[in-house]
Amino acid sequence: MVGLGVRVRLQHSLFLPHQPLTRFAHSSSSIFTLSNPPTSPRFYVLAHSNNQNRHVHEDEPPSSSSSSSSEQLEWIRNSGIISSCLVGLLTGVAVVLFNNTVHEIRDFSWDGIPDRGASWLREAPIQDTWKRVILVPAFGGLFVSLLNLLSNSNSNFISRPFFKAIAASVTLGTGNSLGPEGPSVDIGNSIAKWIASTPFFTSARILPLLAAGSAAGLAAGFNAAVAGCFFAVESVLWPSDSNSSLSLTNSTSTVILSAVIASVISQIGLGSQPAFQVPDYDFRSPAELPLYLLLGVLCGLVSLTLSCSTSYMFTIFDNLHKATGMPKASFPILGGLSVGFIALLYPEILYWGFENVDILLESRPFVKGLSIDLLLQLVAVKIVATSLCRASGLVGGYYAPSLFIGGATGMAYGKLIALAVAQSNSVIDLSVLEVASPQAYGLQSQTFGNMQHDSVGQITENNTTLIPC
Repeated sequence: MVGLGVRVRLQHSLFLPHQPLTRFAHSSSSIFTLSNPPTSPRFYVLAHSNNQNRHVHEDEPPSSSSSSSSEQLEWIRNSGIISSCLVGLLTGVAVVLFNNTVHEIRDFSWDGIPDRGASWLREAPIQDTWKRVILVPAFGGLFVSLLNLLSNSNSNFISRPFFKAIAASVTLGTGNSLGPEGPSVDIGNSIAKWIASTPFFTSARILPLLAAGSAAGLAAGFNAAVAGCFFAVESVLWPSDSNSSLSLTNSTSTVILSAVIASVISQIGLGSQPAFQVPDYDFRSPAELPLYLLLGVLCGLVSLTLSCSTSYMFTIFDNLHKATGMPKASFPILGGLSVGFIALLYPEILYWGFENVDILLESRPFVKGLSIDLLLQLVAVKIVATSLCRASGLVGGYYAPSLFIGGATGMAYGKLIALAVAQSNSVIDLSVLEVASPQAYGLQSQTFGNMQHDSVGQITENNTTLIPC
């Protein structure tokens, strides 16, 4: 969400090679070894449980227990790095397959439709499109309902993430109002849990691997390694009950490795182009800063509205289940059907990759600019549609809807500012105020929940302005 940021203070790892003293606990004594002993004279200090130290000359070889402990530490260190690389590799491949599956389902469901996002539906005669607009999301909900029944009857730990990924592919491929980045993070987490389930993983090493999986999932989904790293630090490591500084220092290398590898695999499989296109804009004047401050407050209210709307929809579906006895597994059908009816009037709410965001930002040559009142209506109906999809049990994330809602809010706000400047009078003369284009406000207002501005800049490959609004 706009206004949220993370500052990470990196600390040296307890296991870095330059650390002069390394401690290993044994049953009867504690052994300390100098990892980089001085060249002359060399000695080893062995601290026994009776607190008596003795010096061993360099000609006297260290004990076998010290040597085995060093080998064990080196094995643990290497296995953590190898595991994080494996998580990044598998997550990158899985996210590429997931995105390709979504595109194939979308092409099949909307066969013969121009690659213009959902904007063409507003121009097409409704008598030619209404059946498909209603039935395609509804059939997606029906398929997800069947998958939910199958998944609930199967308690296999490995098969559940597979069913969830398929359900997310169908949800998004049929146009329901959610996003792919949440499932991408789930894919990374599932792969990390699967690797962490092996016997040689201790509980202390599971959290860094889960953070690496989350970072890899988001990095591959958005093609943005930095965004994945910040997401893992803020959402996985800091909220943990364990020692936060210890978790952060020990997990930094695994998170970075996993995110970078997953991002590289994503670029190979999906291309390196930015997620959506942004027209050129710049920061015109320091006098704009109060306008961005007000935009931040506005986006905070919109984000709160989205959260409250989702909670309210969950309450409605729970009451419906209690009143009618309708199984919750069938609710995705209602969610898909509701999205279809809303899309008859507002087709832009359908998930269509990031083409709909390009339509809002007017970055496509064939796109006509949307009016202020239509942009505000899209904010409202997108919140309702996203809440319905989430509460009904359809599978997807909040990131893509947040981008759309924030982009529509910012574009409407920017156009209002431009209109006020253009129509200023002698009493309130705003013509001297230089303001950026509405696209600048549209990009800055894209609400990310737990993401930061540097993530938005990396996703769009546009860091022209990083306004702390």
